Amino acid sequence: MGGLSFGGFGVSLRSFLDLFRRQPQPDAARETYARDHSEDALGIEPLRILISPLAGDLQGLAARHIRDRLSGRSGVVISVADRPLTAPGADHSEALFVSMAVDLGRRWLKRENADLLVWGESVPARISNGPGRASWRLRFLSLSTPIHPQSASFSALERLEVPALFDDATGNLVFGAALAAVNVESADGLRARAALFRPMLKGATRFAEGDMAGTVAECATAQACYAALLLLEGARMGDERMLQRAVAVYQGALILGEDAFPLHERAMIGSHIADALSLIGEFGAHARHSDKTLEYYRAALGMVRKEVFADEYAALHTRLGVALHARAQASSETIHLKEAADAFTAATHIWTITEAPERWADIQNSLGGLLITMGRLTQQPPLFDKAVAVFTKIAQARSRAQAPAVWAATLANIGAALKEKGAAAKDMAYLQQALEAFDQAVQVFTELDLESSAKIAEMQRGHVLTLLAAYRT
Repeated sequence: MGGLSFGGFGVSLRSFLDLFRRQPQPDAARETYARDHSEDALGIEPLRILISPLAGDLQGLAARHIRDRLSGRSGVVISVADRPLTAPGADHSEALFVSMAVDLGRRWLKRENADLLVWGESVPARISNGPGRASWRLRFLSLSTPIHPQSASFSALERLEVPALFDDATGNLVFGAALAAVNVESADGLRARAALFRPMLKGATRFAEGDMAGTVAECATAQACYAALLLLEGARMGDERMLQRAVAVYQGALILGEDAFPLHERAMIGSHIADALSLIGEFGAHARHSDKTLEYYRAALGMVRKEVFADEYAALHTRLGVALHARAQASSETIHLKEAADAFTAATHIWTITEAPERWADIQNSLGGLLITMGRLTQQPPLFDKAVAVFTKIAQARSRAQAPAVWAATLANIGAALKEKGAAAKDMAYLQQALEAFDQAVQVFTELDLESSAKIAEMQRGHVLTLLAAYRT
């Protein structure tokens, strides 16, 4: 990226902070099931999707139809639950009902050992669209709240509203929403989703960018879903133009669905816009996006109730902290680091070391990044040593075999800290260690098909090589 000094931590490595969350490894029964039943030609573990009968659909027709539309794709195993997640008549435009359903749904996912739950409600024609036409309001629930678009970009708080008995073209969008919502971190899961995502995105693009017919809610939620697909793929590929397109589509969806989205859904869409702007600034070094990014995150925090959506509230604080860190890197103003640390602290009040140790560790990863930036801005090299100690502890606790993406991100952070230490001390030994850390991170990111992360790590590796060459001469 242009404009970054080799001696500075730089905006470019921010993508390694808070990107990933470890998920539990599959148990022996699940591994056996994958080996015996997966139709995936790549021989990797399939994504497991559980479909709940929709509330209000007494015949269970919707669940069977959704299963049929999503089936037939290699790399996916689909099952149907024996009962609806929620009772008919619950008002899921109300935040409290959504929160209760999310809590129950995550218990279902753990019990069924599934990656994603599709649930929702059937809306009679007389309420939704006039005589003769009903709709289905679908929601997509992963095991945990994503904190970065490279994990997932469609929130459990959002919905996709589609015509009842939808066609194959709409089915592509429904499947896309499922892929954008599932929060996978294992090597197999990441590769499976990438392989499924590419052909699906082409079909969803033709559908979403064509002439759409339907209710305001159907059209607005379809556009928001399509923007989520653009965001997820743009984040994975480091494609700035795709991310800019995601921002434009999200903004159009908000305008179109101004009266269709309840407050918590508008908050999530706003947070996705901030995600995309944040990544655009990261990949393209556009400092002008930082203020708008912070504005969107702060607005979303003002619209999400901590006592109702605690996980989303913590995730937004985490993303705000990362954005403030980026602002400090761009402006060299340490005041932003203090505010970032406060945001991370607010998140750890919800994601504690005892109740959410994986998420707590992610936030420690972010705080380690703050130490690097603080060390660079204040010219205090001992802060780099503290950062290395934080990252090393995380890497030891979350191994390459257990959580490869987390491990690679942590190794890249170690490389960043060692690069700063080596540059400050003009010590080639530290720079050589940084080079080795980046080498390992690039290898794993490449294996996981995380192209943008691999590209950033490779760029930082190049910076280290330049420093080594300069010191040798």
